[in-house]
Amino acid sequence: MGWMLALVVVVLVHQWLPQARWLMVHMVTLGLITTSIMVWGQHFAEALLKTRLGEESRPRQLARLRLLTAGVVATIAGMLPGWPWLVVLGALAVSAALLWYAAALGAQIRAALAPRFAFTVRAYVAAACLLPVGAMLGAVMAFSPGEPWQGRLMLAHQIVNVLGFVGLTVTGTLLTLWPTVLRTRIELAAATRAAGGLLGMFLAVLGAVAGALIGSTLLGCAALLAYLGSFAWVAVTLVRVGVHGVRQERRVPLAPFPILSITAGTGWFALTTAGLLVMWWRSADAQMASSLVAADVQQLTVPFVAGFLLQVLLGAMSHLLPVTLGGGPRATTAALAVMSRGAVLRVVAYNLVVALFVLAERGTAGSGALFSALTLGTAEVAGFGSLSRVLLSLLGFAVLVSFVVLLVLAVRTSSRLRGTAVPLPTPSRPEAAASVSPARSELPSPSVGPSPSVGPPTGSRTGPAPAAAAPMDRRALTGALLGLGSVLGATALGGSLDRSQGSIPDAAGTAGAAAVTPTGETTTISVSMAEMRFTPDRLEVPAGNALVIELSNDDPHDVHDLVLATGATSGRLQPGESTVLDGGVVAHDMEGWCSIVGHRAMGMTLSIVATGGAAGTAADGGAVAAGSGADELARVGADMMAAPGPDVAVRDARLPAATGPQQLVTLEIVEVAAEIAPGVTMDAMTYGGTVVGPVLRSELGARLTVDLVNHGSMGHSLDLHAGRVSPDEAMRTIPPGEQLEYAITTDHAGIWLYHCSTMPMSVHLSAGMVGALVVPPPELAPVEREYVLVQSEHYLVPAGAPGSESATHEGALPVSPVKIAAERPDLTVFNGHATQYVHSPLEARVGERVRLWVLSAGPSRGISFHVVGGVFDTVFKEGAYLLRPEDGEGGGAQALDLAAAQGGFVELVFDEPGTYTAVNHSFVEMERGARALIRVTA
Repeated sequence: MGWMLALVVVVLVHQWLPQARWLMVHMVTLGLITTSIMVWGQHFAEALLKTRLGEESRPRQLARLRLLTAGVVATIAGMLPGWPWLVVLGALAVSAALLWYAAALGAQIRAALAPRFAFTVRAYVAAACLLPVGAMLGAVMAFSPGEPWQGRLMLAHQIVNVLGFVGLTVTGTLLTLWPTVLRTRIELAAATRAAGGLLGMFLAVLGAVAGALIGSTLLGCAALLAYLGSFAWVAVTLVRVGVHGVRQERRVPLAPFPILSITAGTGWFALTTAGLLVMWWRSADAQMASSLVAADVQQLTVPFVAGFLLQVLLGAMSHLLPVTLGGGPRATTAALAVMSRGAVLRVVAYNLVVALFVLAERGTAGSGALFSALTLGTAEVAGFGSLSRVLLSLLGFAVLVSFVVLLVLAVRTSSRLRGTAVPLPTPSRPEAAASVSPARSELPSPSVGPSPSVGPPTGSRTGPAPAAAAPMDRRALTGALLGLGSVLGATALGGSLDRSQGSIPDAAGTAGAAAVTPTGETTTISVSMAEMRFTPDRLEVPAGNALVIELSNDDPHDVHDLVLATGATSGRLQPGESTVLDGGVVAHDMEGWCSIVGHRAMGMTLSIVATGGAAGTAADGGAVAAGSGADELARVGADMMAAPGPDVAVRDARLPAATGPQQLVTLEIVEVAAEIAPGVTMDAMTYGGTVVGPVLRSELGARLTVDLVNHGSMGHSLDLHAGRVSPDEAMRTIPPGEQLEYAITTDHAGIWLYHCSTMPMSVHLSAGMVGALVVPPPELAPVEREYVLVQSEHYLVPAGAPGSESATHEGALPVSPVKIAAERPDLTVFNGHATQYVHSPLEARVGERVRLWVLSAGPSRGISFHVVGGVFDTVFKEGAYLLRPEDGEGGGAQALDLAAAQGGFVELVFDEPGTYTAVNHSFVEMERGARALIRVTA
């Protein structure tokens, strides 16, 4: 109950919390689900094995729960601020609690005398042993290893936790709980045969995890197919029990909510697992290697968590809690009835909400058609704006909160009917229920063979079941209509509000769709993607025809996709991959584009022309993508006096030590969420995980070899300005998961820019893919202090503006190609962060000579580098000295002027202690963050 109430609070305030999506998902999975499994698994084990543990065992059970809770809290506390080692400690605590739990259950199995239902408890043991594997995979992901490993780890993490730990536990429990909920019998032989599927599911999970980690689509999909087959083997028995239970005549009707909720949740489980299988198979390349990335796998979070986990948990709790409360047949029946109030309405509304969110995320023509069908044609994916999502989310949240409200009412009802106050149930103490005779037991143990049903008491009312059937049918139909109506009302109101705010096209924008009658014919067009272009980029389709696009990525190096204004999308295609995109019936002109950051701005768009249909609606695509309608050129501000966030490591600005004549450097490309100013996080592309890559140093005439490894989700490359090489091979774009070797000889002195040369370069550079290579000139005199400052400017999409939804990291802002084209930077920073050297100044002493290497990395702005209170007596720019003390002219310099991609160094000596400021004397850039303090002490 504690985790459930905490979840309610987090949902209410999630928009002000960092990583809110991750937090809510893991409060459900780690907090609510795992705690419930540990509590009720112990309860069921004692009931099924008939091994009642004494009071002396209860402190150990409570200690396990405390260890689990501490581990979950530590994991959350480490993940939110980005402290991966605290996440590791939390994962270890969670793993220890589950292994302790598994060992305890194993001991109970060994102590049991001829247990008939030991297969369920063995499933608990196997499932509990899987969770530590998933916990460790999650801990590794906290270190942001980059693609393809981030995607592989995410996939393995979900498989072992959802399909393994939860899937095995739930399926094993249903073999014994399901007949109890239905107040019917299951033959022991049938249950034992069905339990064979549990072993198949366990082995299939191991195979699927191995396939995910090694990137083998063939192994992973074969294992998932085996998993679905094993689950189906168990499900057949459950369906037979269900059919038999529903057909039985009863004097007291069954409580409908547990049945409906468990059934719906199990259906989501099967559908989502099948969807994972299809997604995984479609991700395969020619060598059957998987190209799934973390963003792909995260599409399954909503159906797995909201569709499966929550519904099965609440359905089971709606049966178990009234039964555990006890109080006699009358009190139990009344409490069950309270928990099932509005059952059909709640289940229909909740599942429609989940389905609409899942279909909207898919973005295919087929999912769009199903979305429209579920809303009876009153709404389309293109009109599913932000306010519609908010209203539907609130509706789904209200259904979940109703469980807590009904639970309180059920407790009060049970207490009143048995005439005594009763505390909230403690599932880990089943002694009270265990004292009931087997024929009237209120434990969730199934009856077997000819023995009487041991489900909840049937109550004291008499009369044949058919007498209540007709009213129940009418109530069910009314509830279904009310559930459907509530969802339709929320989508209609949300759509109206979205249109009034201009975030989706109004009715006029889609009028053409209603005016065109489908012809029943299909137009199929092959489209190639390469060189930042679709070929052909104009598709003429007779109005009313269905459009099918045979899409292929013929670009040898880069990742592309195609998104249509209707919301249909191909998904990302690796070089050489192809797919078929169902564009639906074409009623009017529309636009398509590549959604990879910057590609649309580079002109990677196509137009679909409905010949003989409505024209002038191609701009709908822009409207659909508009989000909340915020100004896309609005500046993203930051508090330039605030300190960097607690997880920001201040960059060491000191020049690295000299290297030898041969140097091998590995640059790993990773895409991360990186803070570049207080409170401003960018969806960054990086060399080595930091905005502005590591400072490299090489000596004159030395050989520098760079091993470039692409762990990103798209193509990237490297251009070393210090080298004289043909760009065709060394600077080519490499797809995710590949690497290349780039070797140069550093024959010329200077501070040289290196950057990503993949188009559009301005986007990749603004996203952080820049760095400095320092080659000192010959006979450069040593100095007491030597620092490197790399200036870069950054252009961000404001929250809620068009393009903000394309962020791959929650809470991060993507790079804005629109601002880059308009030359409207938000921030100009030194070494990747605006205020790091304001709160952690560079150090020097009076009389020391300080050398400051400066590079203007761009992508577009230069720098007029100045130190307030200092005079430069040495200036070196672009390979040549402009000023030296030994010149004898007595000259000094106040600024080093550098255009984009230029560099040099200055030297100065401080005569007095104090705090000096190094700035870009183009003060608008300084006010955007281009400054660093130098603290000079005596």
